[in-house]
Amino acid sequence: MLSSNFKVVFFMGKGGVGKTTCAAAFALEASIKKRTLIVSLDPAHNLGDVFGIRLSDVPKRITNNLYAIEVDFERMISKHLKSLTDKVKDIYGYLRVLNLDRYIDVLRHSPGIEEYATLDKIMEILKSNVKSGKYDIIVFDTPPTGLTLRIMALPSISAIWVEKLMKLREAILDRRRIIKEVTGEKIKAVIKDKEFEMPSDKEEDPIYRELIHIKREIDFVNSIIRNSNVCMTVLVVNPEVLPIFEAKRALEFLSKLGINVQYVIVNKVFEISETASLPKELIRKLSQEKEALQLINNYFKDQVVIKVPLLYEEPKGLDKLITFSRYLSKLIDNAVV
Repeated sequence: MLSSNFKVVFFMGKGGVGKTTCAAAFALEASIKKRTLIVSLDPAHNLGDVFGIRLSDVPKRITNNLYAIEVDFERMISKHLKSLTDKVKDIYGYLRVLNLDRYIDVLRHSPGIEEYATLDKIMEILKSNVKSGKYDIIVFDTPPTGLTLRIMALPSISAIWVEKLMKLREAILDRRRIIKEVTGEKIKAVIKDKEFEMPSDKEEDPIYRELIHIKREIDFVNSIIRNSNVCMTVLVVNPEVLPIFEAKRALEFLSKLGINVQYVIVNKVFEISETASLPKELIRKLSQEKEALQLINNYFKDQVVIKVPLLYEEPKGLDKLITFSRYLSKLIDNAVV
């Protein structure tokens, strides 16, 4: 059961736009009023660098109410594959006579494994918190846009596949039941001279039970990421044309998934009022920035746009992050209500 005050916040964006800095500053300021966990899902972690603290796969206390994790990707993928192996052995008991290790070894390098392992990690963190109620806000600092979009799409794609697989499994079980009624015997399979009985009822069938379990997991994730009262999605861009185009495509894709993007942070905006004495290269840069800001106004009319100026110093360390966070006040005020 989700608390009415529980929030999940995803910070998304192209690599190098300052997504981690924005996520860290948001989490630090939010933790003044709410128990907050920030999780780095980016394989190229720099969350610990931003905080100035060494992080690991175990939540580390940053301040009284703030904890942080940098997900260990190798460990995460290994855990995911072990879980798959164990499930296959439990569901298909007769396959225990076969050596599955070499198949799992190949699976490690298969397309999509990283995305599914990351989604598993997100589910694990969310389910654990729903059970414990330890945190009021969970912030996810995500990988670059392409990988993140594939991860966010998995619940919707998986829901379609599971529904089809359940219907297919029901048809198989129906045919087994008919054969059982006609012959008076259960269907049996022989593998390596060992005989195994095949179930014909949903209640007895471990495959159907697993499909039900997967459906519940998918429904749980979708109930969070599609719920605008619980989940906040934030796109971070720079005032440059290419990151804005990428963010626009991300917005359109997420919209198709039923995921609402509420905020766009435009990071590293030049704020110079007098341009007459500037070098022509910088004047040209300001002109390009103006064009980019106009695109933002055109593309993100339904989102709250937050502009963060280009700072003289990198906002690393707790003190500088607190200063940085004042630019995110609209976002923070919404999250900590």
